Amino acid sequence: MPAQLADDARLGELEKRLGVRFRDRSLLRLALTHSSYLNENPGEAAESNERLEFLGDAVLGAAIGYRLFHDAPDAAEGDLTTIRSHVVRERALAGAARRLGLGEFLTLGRGEAANGGKERPSIVADAFEAVVGAVMEDQGYEAVSAFVVRCLEPEIAAALKEESPKDPKSLLQERVQADGGSPPEYRLLREDEQNEDERFTVEVLISGGSVATGVGRRKLDAERMAAGRALELTAPLDDTDDPSEER
Repeated sequence: MPAQLADDARLGELEKRLGVRFRDRSLLRLALTHSSYLNENPGEAAESNERLEFLGDAVLGAAIGYRLFHDAPDAAEGDLTTIRSHVVRERALAGAARRLGLGEFLTLGRGEAANGGKERPSIVADAFEAVVGAVMEDQGYEAVSAFVVRCLEPEIAAALKEESPKDPKSLLQERVQADGGSPPEYRLLREDEQNEDERFTVEVLISGGSVATGVGRRKLDAERMAAGRALELTAPLDDTDDPSEER
């Protein structure tokens, strides 16, 4: 049976699971529409969920960052960045999507659906981000922030429970070397003796290319911040993911 865009009955069912009643249900319908459906059914929908996914990704980082800022008042910036990277990584978002049963509601092309797309971590994680973007657009930041925290509460609690999270530099080195690469390099960009809190600015390079920068009152703090930011930007596929899928 050919895939169809979600009707109001299905959207209403999903709204109950999400705990959100949309003013504009077309936003939720759009959040569930994968690009593979448009590829197979040109003209059936104006666009896929990719733009909402972009918005949701930005909102997730802010909402989780704000929660961690208050729940971990003694954590350094580099540690907060590392903890946040665990909460917003693909595995965590896919887990939240599965708890909501989001895959059941996705509109995929027949080929993608036949290949198990509704269970694929990368697809359901992207759809979760798109739903977050839809909630933001429909309800505003306060409502979407509460939604994000509610959906990711188990991941937030687990990340905060880590008494001794690994140093971001160690985590980044493990990740890069697991992919067969050379250890990351750190390069001092600037030293500002007039700015005590951000005296050092450092960039981290992977395979010779600059990936992220960090600042700190110590050079080590700046390196840790740069590594933490690089962890977010170089999130790997989880073990259960299809390596052919790109994030």
